[in-house]
Amino acid sequence: MEKHASLVRKIASRFVDPQIAIKVGDELTGKVRRDLLDLAYRNNWANILVNLAAASGLVAILWLQGDLVWVTAWWAILVTILCAIRLWGGYLFARARASVAELDADAYRLWHGRYVVGVLIAGFLWSMIGVFEIPTVRGESQFMTLIIIAGLAGGATGILAPVFLVGRIYLVALLFPPAVILTVMAEPNYVLAFLSLIFLIVMLVTHRNNHAVLFRSLVLKHQNVDLVEDLRQKNRITENWNATLEARVAERTEELRKLVEHDTLTGILNRDGIVAWFNKKRQSTDNLDYAVLFIDLDRFKQINDGLSHAIGDEVLRIVSERLKVYIDDQHAVGRWGGDEFLMVLAAPHDELHDLVESTIEQARASISQPILICGHSLHIGFSTGVAFAAARNPGISELIHWADLAAADVKRSGRGNVRSYDRTLLTEQERRLAINQALRRALGADEFYIEYQPVINAVSGAIVSYEALLRWNSNELGLVPPDEFIPIAEESALIVDIGEWCLREACKTIRSSTEDDTRIAVNVSIRQLVAPRFPEIVSGILEEAGLLPTRLVLEVTESIFEERQRALIANVIDQLFDMGIGIHIDDFGTGYSSLSRLHQIQIDAVKIDKSFVLKMDENARVVIEGAILIAHRFGLQVIAEGVETEHQRSMLDGMGVDAYQGYYFARPGAVPCVDCHWQTDVPVRI
Repeated sequence: MEKHASLVRKIASRFVDPQIAIKVGDELTGKVRRDLLDLAYRNNWANILVNLAAASGLVAILWLQGDLVWVTAWWAILVTILCAIRLWGGYLFARARASVAELDADAYRLWHGRYVVGVLIAGFLWSMIGVFEIPTVRGESQFMTLIIIAGLAGGATGILAPVFLVGRIYLVALLFPPAVILTVMAEPNYVLAFLSLIFLIVMLVTHRNNHAVLFRSLVLKHQNVDLVEDLRQKNRITENWNATLEARVAERTEELRKLVEHDTLTGILNRDGIVAWFNKKRQSTDNLDYAVLFIDLDRFKQINDGLSHAIGDEVLRIVSERLKVYIDDQHAVGRWGGDEFLMVLAAPHDELHDLVESTIEQARASISQPILICGHSLHIGFSTGVAFAAARNPGISELIHWADLAAADVKRSGRGNVRSYDRTLLTEQERRLAINQALRRALGADEFYIEYQPVINAVSGAIVSYEALLRWNSNELGLVPPDEFIPIAEESALIVDIGEWCLREACKTIRSSTEDDTRIAVNVSIRQLVAPRFPEIVSGILEEAGLLPTRLVLEVTESIFEERQRALIANVIDQLFDMGIGIHIDDFGTGYSSLSRLHQIQIDAVKIDKSFVLKMDENARVVIEGAILIAHRFGLQVIAEGVETEHQRSMLDGMGVDAYQGYYFARPGAVPCVDCHWQTDVPVRI
């Protein structure tokens, strides 16, 4: 018997952490290891398909980069063959399990051995690609190889959670060889090697935690089955045990309830837990008002993308620990999902607003403290939406929805602030939803049209270009202003297709309506600039319309100076500029760029935003004069838009503006105006 128990522990150690297995009996460990084998084979499909997809992606990337060699091609064939064999083995296991209720010891050893061999061979093949591929390629190919291997390792922490020792060997096989190779190769990259080792450690810890949670869950499942059977037996013996048994059931039920109502990552309440807390509090206590704080971490995606999801998860746990400090009879703290947290506050009516303000202030002070993790010092901010229970006493779901709307409004307006919900937010959200849905049908329904407004040379008074202004007459909503539908189109990426349509229509119209060299200016979204093959699309539209590139101007906003995408945008603008296309910065002065950045990207002109022209006070004049001075020093033209009066035109003329645009000269029209009276009315500057 002792020999048999030792054999059980030896076999179980391949699938479970020995330190965990020691805490339960041999019989229960045997049940759990059989469950783990079933789960491992269910996960096996995902592991195989991910391996196959990763190998195919790696071959495709290396081929596109010109780095594909015959050794890698043969390696990919071996991976494909191995995946096919493992898929067939998984199918055979599924058939075998369908015919028996439980595997005996011999069958268990057979299927376990096949599974282990498949995983270890896969890990060996990936370690080989790390050893032979990374030293022979450079640049993007090397980084993409590392990213694919790291991605496989990240996925394996969950897929291989049922197997302890085998999973850890697989992770080491994936990540340790690249770390060594990056250190000892001819041109070592110690930074990537160090990051690979750190990532390996994080993955090993995550894998062990996932395995521990899975093992405990299976143990709990079998214990509950045993408990039910125990209840049945003892109920037959005597009624004196009823109270004890019921207490045990209640205790187990409470444990299960806590699992259901608490977030597995952070340990605080989840959505169900928040709802349960609110309902229980409202039923047990009268004369209290409630407020919901919707806390949305700012730019959290950058942490996941830049450092890894494992570090992002650790940040979420730390933030949760800092918020848990405020849990008491008046507070409930929960995780709504992703990087979104909830705080529900209960207090008498005359105390609630002060409680909300102090809680937000304390939470902000706590969360803003630096988070030190894996050598990084991270600073976390958040945006907050607040919803108060009105006199009609809304439910928790409605309060959370209102607070979410308020937080979203904060995110749109710049992040880091607090906004309380009011009825206009819901109305605005409903309007935005209606516009978003109608926009998806607008192109197909031919609801867009373009109006053209001339740009006038300040010296000669002649028309130098027309700006194409997109308009939308929706069959459902009527006329929708551009400043309302264009931001929504940009958020949903519909602006790419809409912008391409506008560019094509404007080029065809200017080609057919004018016979001189007058240019057409078309606004271009930042999303269009970074879309694949945008310069080729523009070139194709010009060729289709029969329009010379020198007659096209693309107007962009100051967002082109954003650091995160500036290199990509500069490359696209350089291609357009080299084609002879003009580049103007629209709404200049309203963004976050400084005048000193004008030399960083090739442009022809800047357009002073109409808000400065319309205001024309002392501060506005200083901005305009400064922009004109520096732009001219850079050899750029300056266009003033929004000119509505002779006084504005005269002042701008005195400042040295090169061109005007505005209602003073002409309102936008359906076709370009070629015979306009102001050409002789505007004084010629001497």
